[in-house]
Amino acid sequence: MKPFTTLAVAMVATVSAAPAAAQTDTQVWAAAFASGPVREGGRVLVWWDAHARFREEGDQLDTTILRPGVGWRVSPRLDLWAGYAHVTLRRTGPDGEEHRAWQQATYPIAGIAGGRLTARTRIEQRFREGGDDTGWRVRQFVRWSRPVAGPAVSMVLSNETFVGLNETDWGQGDGYDQNRAFAGVGWQVTPTFRLEGGYMHQRINGGSAPDRKNDNLVLSGFTTF
Repeated sequence: MKPFTTLAVAMVATVSAAPAAAQTDTQVWAAAFASGPVREGGRVLVWWDAHARFREEGDQLDTTILRPGVGWRVSPRLDLWAGYAHVTLRRTGPDGEEHRAWQQATYPIAGIAGGRLTARTRIEQRFREGGDDTGWRVRQFVRWSRPVAGPAVSMVLSNETFVGLNETDWGQGDGYDQNRAFAGVGWQVTPTFRLEGGYMHQRINGGSAPDRKNDNLVLSGFTTF
């Protein structure tokens, strides 16, 4: 089986494996990303992303994230990053705040079936208001894209799996945390700006409670410099 087909099958399997008892919601996610070297051809990099996520069919703001970072271009095939994320959780009851330190590596994997397979491996240290423990979590992201209507329009498939490395007093569990499988279309609007939109299936491990399943409509903008 071709690698990009394997990725698609894995995404479908994630959706199909959902237990009937899962709690479901339809959400709308918007995000903006910017990254690149501080100066042309330099090794010092900057990163910034911001997110607004709306629950209840997109009617209520649920989560906002601001995530700056800096990086170092080790080689043309490896960038290393570190940064901070501020997360505001707007749920029933008082709003919650989460602070994260994060480190990641971004790297290409291969050219496959006319497309490009890339990956990001991220480690997070999570600090939640009302708790004393630090939650360690690993996130593995894989993305495949291929032009489908000239160089400007591409098909995009991605998958990200989250794994908690420890339990905390504020609710992080040890082991599988969640999975996000995405399928959509990308449009290279200019040489430095790209839009991507599509569908994401998100499954969150509920622990002793039922899992949560979100059907998310996602729109993201990416700026490179």
